[in-house]
Amino acid sequence: METMSFSLPTNIIIGVGVLKRLGPEAAKLGKKAVIVTYPEIKRAGMLDKVIAELTANGVQFVVFDKVQPNPRSATIDKGAAFAREQNIDLIIGLGGGSAMDSAKGIAAAMNGTVPVWDYVEGKAKINLPLLPIIQIPTMAGTGSEINAGSVITNWETHVKSPLYTTLARVAIIDPENTLTVPMNQIKAGGFDIFTHVAEQYISDPAPEPLTDGIRETIMKIVVQNLPIAIAKPDDIKARSRLTWASTMAMSYLSRLGGGGGAMTCHSIEHALSGYYDVTHGAGLAALFPAWMEYHRPFRQERIKSMGANVFGKNDGATALEEWLRSIGFRVRLGDIGCELEKTELIADLVLRSSPPVMLAGAPVPIGTEAIKKIYHESF
Repeated sequence: METMSFSLPTNIIIGVGVLKRLGPEAAKLGKKAVIVTYPEIKRAGMLDKVIAELTANGVQFVVFDKVQPNPRSATIDKGAAFAREQNIDLIIGLGGGSAMDSAKGIAAAMNGTVPVWDYVEGKAKINLPLLPIIQIPTMAGTGSEINAGSVITNWETHVKSPLYTTLARVAIIDPENTLTVPMNQIKAGGFDIFTHVAEQYISDPAPEPLTDGIRETIMKIVVQNLPIAIAKPDDIKARSRLTWASTMAMSYLSRLGGGGGAMTCHSIEHALSGYYDVTHGAGLAALFPAWMEYHRPFRQERIKSMGANVFGKNDGATALEEWLRSIGFRVRLGDIGCELEKTELIADLVLRSSPPVMLAGAPVPIGTEAIKKIYHESF
């Protein structure tokens, strides 16, 4: 069994209505905050709620609302320059994974004098300590509020790679914040939660009962509650369960018990969204069935276990496809604008974007031919 050191210093505040805790928590950490978000947040009414909580507790603020999906390194650099100019002492990420990842990237970039991409490529070291961060997710999906990773895209080269910065001091996770998410993002976020644990579950070289139990439970929560959230978007119980699952799936808690595994389907998808700017969860939904079939010769028993323990079926791959069809999310790469003739280019981008340790974590290393096969079979 793997030896590990476990620490979760983020103060997790989770539950319906907990957004009201933002003001007091922010006042403990700083006097002037930058809210890192995107324009749609204001139209959804979320920004006004956050501003009201800060104002009521005497916390000054400025807003950086330039974040795009698949966050760009150039935009993060602009946010870092803006934050430096404003003399802020607190960063608040408000939104989905793109906003929260950008908040972490801005924290790193504003502490130095080089572009954030230099940190991604390892050309420069992040100057510590970083300013405190509060993360406020507005969708159930990425779990970015509970880990130190940011996935950043260099839009000039289309390389999309992780940068590991710092954990948030506080994560304020209110299921009510997710009620305005568009339907496609409900589906995409839900499937992102599923794959965060399913990839590791299938590829785990030495499964352990506790880790398996945590991951199977997270997958079952998604399988059971995502259809409810789709059919009835205002069902707060289903939204709450998905919110919990999202946070748990990307926290270090999902590795407790000694289990391992790698998220190599995520590695392939990052190249897709870095090149085509597709929705991350939709890219995963297109790739994951073929990714599972690639693993079948090496992980047949794991796929069967997923089928039995998550879906109550004989085969996990077949059950997953049936479930995706039932929720209207069995997409193909062609459906989301990808091109078969770009197979070689995407394979190259995967290898340039993903740390070797991520690709080596599969039952057999994921190389060019495997990526091309999975990509081709996802059309």
